[in-house]
Amino acid sequence: MSQLGRLVNVSVKVPEEIRNLMRKVDVNWSEYLRETIETKIRVEIAKDAARRLDEIRERTGKVPTEELVRWIREDRERSLK
Repeated sequence: MSQLGRLVNVSVKVPEEIRNLMRKVDVNWSEYLRETIETKIRVEIAKDAARRLDEIRERTGKVPTEELVRWIREDRERSLK
């Protein structure tokens, strides 16, 4: 797990029955929840980035293939100089 700084407390309420079951299994629940939260954050950030890219694509429209080929050729010519 990556440490982003000092740790703070976050409380989670679960039904008593779940808490009793949690005590019966050998799991470091704090570590498990930290990793789960971090994974969820990464997923949501990726979804947001994809949504933003889709919005940009919609605004920019399509570029003709001929134009792309011309840009690639120009870039190659610049890099050879």
